[in-house]
Amino acid sequence: MTTVLPSCAITAAAIGRAVVLFVCGWLAVSPAEAGEPLDSVKARHEQYLRLLQEPSLQSKDKESELNVRLRDIEMPLVDFDEMAKRALAKHWSLITAAEQKEFIALFRDYFAAGNRLPARFTSKDLVLQRETIDGEFAEVEGYFFFPEQRNAPVVYKLHRVDGIWKLYDYTAWGVSSVEVLRAQFARVIARSSFRGLIDVLRERIAQMDKGRGAEKK
Repeated sequence: MTTVLPSCAITAAAIGRAVVLFVCGWLAVSPAEAGEPLDSVKARHEQYLRLLQEPSLQSKDKESELNVRLRDIEMPLVDFDEMAKRALAKHWSLITAAEQKEFIALFRDYFAAGNRLPARFTSKDLVLQRETIDGEFAEVEGYFFFPEQRNAPVVYKLHRVDGIWKLYDYTAWGVSSVEVLRAQFARVIARSSFRGLIDVLRERIAQMDKGRGAEKK
């Protein structure tokens, strides 16, 4: 028997730019199939929903505060070190340790800058079906249910870091957020250099921060 719980889904972090969209929905979980990775994803969703339903944060002028508080919930779930390394792929080993540290910090800022609530919220149904654990790595599979369309399959990819399951990739419709970023970053590096990529990321972060500031006015 599947238990249906109110929840909220975090959708892909990298289509077009590393943006996280928070989509409210209903989370269906089969207790017989639930384990640590699935429970971790489920618990995070429930935190989202509670915050999204907070009466004091429903007005338009509270949207900025809501974004910040949602980001505070979401950011600890992500392993930015691993995601940044996978996104750079072969270029990771070609840069210095100092450059790797710089890139991870900037990658985190880029992710955070793009992480904001859409102006209009669309409810969807998210069903978490199963988890697969292979040592320190795990995948949690599910789908968004659309009554009049094809369901949208999603996969959360996690690994254990200091005993905590953390997200390092997310796929929707078979499209990996890390692979999308990898292709984008590779194109920038091919056209210029790793330092060129750093400059592009800094510029995009500044643009997103500026856009957020304009929305507050």
